Amino acid sequence: MPSKAISILGCGWLGFPLGKNLVDLGYHVKGSTTTPGKLSVLQDVGILPFLIHCHPKILGERFEEFFQADILFLNIPFKRNLSDPHIYKQQIDEVILKVEQSPIDRLIFASSTSVYPDSIGLVTEDDVFQPSSLRAKVLLEIEQSLLQNKHFRATILRFAGLYGGTRKIGQFLAEKNDIRFGDSPVNLIHLDDCTGIIIEIVRQDIHGQIFNACADEHPTRKELYTQAALKIGVRPPTFMESNQGTPQKIISNRKLKEKLHYQFKHPDPLQSL
Repeated sequence: MPSKAISILGCGWLGFPLGKNLVDLGYHVKGSTTTPGKLSVLQDVGILPFLIHCHPKILGERFEEFFQADILFLNIPFKRNLSDPHIYKQQIDEVILKVEQSPIDRLIFASSTSVYPDSIGLVTEDDVFQPSSLRAKVLLEIEQSLLQNKHFRATILRFAGLYGGTRKIGQFLAEKNDIRFGDSPVNLIHLDDCTGIIIEIVRQDIHGQIFNACADEHPTRKELYTQAALKIGVRPPTFMESNQGTPQKIISNRKLKEKLHYQFKHPDPLQSL
């Protein structure tokens, strides 16, 4: 049975099923939530619950105990409605201060493929690029600061668009009109693969790496969201006829599959509708 203690900062859509799976595998799991009513939900599946807020100062009872672990999965959402993206970096910096004062020696950070420009083409983790937005620039700075930190060993997971569980593809663009770029490829990853990849990183003790976490196949927006809407019985979205200047970004997952020997449970979003 695994003896490692894992703390999950952010037990929401991804963190909760991840924690449950880790408990089932025999890990000692601590999980944080910002919702008092969810404490009992975490406890019911064997996760030791903590009520923790990052505003950006870390607030909460017993949060020092939360950081008494071997591994931290850092899963604070980068909210799109932040008035200044640097607020997110302040949140992460506050967490890192606590990690540096703790026994945690491994950190897995939930990043995003949004660090890449929209029209970069086929992109790998080794490609050099300039962030095309302040949000992407901040996220890239956070990644580098984590990898360079001498107090722990970091792994960066750049997740593509997330679906599965309560996030149904058919609901993303259903009944909307005149959507642009219907011929753009879609980069998505299913919840089952998100948790599976993280567990493999923990199990194989992978660190010092950046991984793109994205499904194998990249259907067009028009193809995927039309089929997804029909699947759940709602009106499909409509797309503009002109695709001039259509962004082309295809996230390569080759490195992840080669280094982790990981096989995707949901390699094609079209087949997972």
